[in-house]
Amino acid sequence: MKLDKKNKLLLLGFLIVLYVCYSFAISNTINYYKEYSNKQEEIAADKDMPQLVGKLIQKEKQLDQVLSGYNVNISESFQNDLLKQLTSYSDSYKLKIVDFQEPHSITQKGFTTTSYIFSLEGSFNGCLAVLNKVENNPALGSIKHLNFIKKKNYKTNTDQLFVEVIMQKNKGV
Repeated sequence: MKLDKKNKLLLLGFLIVLYVCYSFAISNTINYYKEYSNKQEEIAADKDMPQLVGKLIQKEKQLDQVLSGYNVNISESFQNDLLKQLTSYSDSYKLKIVDFQEPHSITQKGFTTTSYIFSLEGSFNGCLAVLNKVENNPALGSIKHLNFIKKKNYKTNTDQLFVEVIMQKNKGV
């Protein structure tokens, strides 16, 4: 076979096609195979996960038994934490906590829902800022209802804004 101009172009075209095929198809296939191999190794390493989960459940039961020996009421400590957070937020925005009612608990379908009802007095922007901070703190629960009330104080001839908030905290039984 002679390497004339047509054969050289054919050989060059074939090499270009091989390079394009490698860059678009073969290299991606090799990368996917390496990723697949890594995932298979991870799955093989995780085969003792059920044993680990069993150990963790057993450890959790032991810790629950130890903690049950102490007289710790979670709802009271949560209520105190909520009140501390509200106090610090309301002090920074010049609001007053007017009312903080006794929590109301409902147990339904294996979940305990505790509702906390409180009222704030102050400016609209301050109330919204405090409610935003409370809502963006997932540890405190979620706000379920807001009721803004504008009342006229006839002694001082001023309008006062109150907001009544119902917060709920869900917990599995």
